[in-house]
Amino acid sequence: MATAKWATPSALGSNIASTTLNSLANGSTSAFVTHDNSSNLDLYASVTVLLGSIDPTDGGSITLRVYATDGTNTPDDTGIVGGGETYTAPLTTAGAGSAKVVVFPMVRLYPASMRLQVTNNSGVTFNASSNALHVKPYNESVA
Repeated sequence: MATAKWATPSALGSNIASTTLNSLANGSTSAFVTHDNSSNLDLYASVTVLLGSIDPTDGGSITLRVYATDGTNTPDDTGIVGGGETYTAPLTTAGAGSAKVVVFPMVRLYPASMRLQVTNNSGVTFNASSNALHVKPYNESVA
């Protein structure tokens, strides 16, 4: 009988957000960021969001939205009103003014070029620099 196990994960990818998350206002959603999975066909990923020096309010959070495309057509930018698969993580208020790292584990990937967005519900505007979004894909191995 075959046994499914985790395959060795890929390396952490480069910052695909560029400057998209810089100075993102509280209550706002970023522009689309593209992760192309049409060649690798990975099943899952850990998506890491790095936030530069930030002092979130108590109960602050960020939400990652993932949108599938059909390879040709891109969905409307609906992050501000909802849509896409959503993953929400709280932000700690410990270490006031320090950088924060949020890892969204087990994000489902689609076999196409996908669009990702981040919604800032931290209670404050993101720092003007040092923000990033990285994808670390992984799969299952059946032997």
